[in-house]
Amino acid sequence: MKLNRLWVNILTVLIYIGSQLFVLIPTSIFIKQGHDSNTAFLMAVPYYVGSFVVASLLVIFINTRIKNKTRVERSVKTDTLSTIGLIVGGFFISLFAQMMLGMINTYILNQPLESQNTTQIMGIAKQAPIFIILIAIVGPILEEFVFRKVIFGEIYDLIKGNRGVAFVISVLISGFIFSAAHSDFNHTLIYMGMSVVFSGLYVLSNRIIVPIAAHMLMNGFVVLMQVVFADKVIEAQKQLEQVNFIMHLFY
Repeated sequence: MKLNRLWVNILTVLIYIGSQLFVLIPTSIFIKQGHDSNTAFLMAVPYYVGSFVVASLLVIFINTRIKNKTRVERSVKTDTLSTIGLIVGGFFISLFAQMMLGMINTYILNQPLESQNTTQIMGIAKQAPIFIILIAIVGPILEEFVFRKVIFGEIYDLIKGNRGVAFVISVLISGFIFSAAHSDFNHTLIYMGMSVVFSGLYVLSNRIIVPIAAHMLMNGFVVLMQVVFADKVIEAQKQLEQVNFIMHLFY
């Protein structure tokens, strides 16, 4: 049975919101059992991840049933080789964009270097490694369907005329909502940058899998650097500081 796009979009957003709020149920149960709020939340993390897995499967399924697709979804898709190239290229572009925009955000706009949202998420992943599944796999799936396919895609489809103007307006609106959803307005510029990259990948490929995969790779890389190899990264930074100190003595 085919479904109207409007209802699919509404369901997609509601499922995403529901998966975010679901964690409150097991957390409250564990609190009632006598655990403190932090311990209760960590105990609820597997259920949180499970809710995202179920939500991702539901969203993927209902989005395959749309009968009236958007302009992007109706367009010719990239071939397999081009799709892979866009995914890999998008991954590296997203990392570079994050680095450059992070420097502008910190040294020009005087915003904090560390993202409070990212720090909290990585802290949870260190204490409950199963949370990595949410960060690197199911989280990007839901976010790309909501912020790229639904919000960006619908605005891009709604605006007629010049496609460049439509892209800019759609990116700005969806990017701001993307930032607001992460409650990290100090790093809005970075979220806007990610919105440009992932939206660009979506339009170039006409495949939602491309921004999803690039987003997965980016998040996975961040997890590797900040969680899995965190100790080695810190050690390398200390060694680099020592080398810089020694070099400073001679010059």
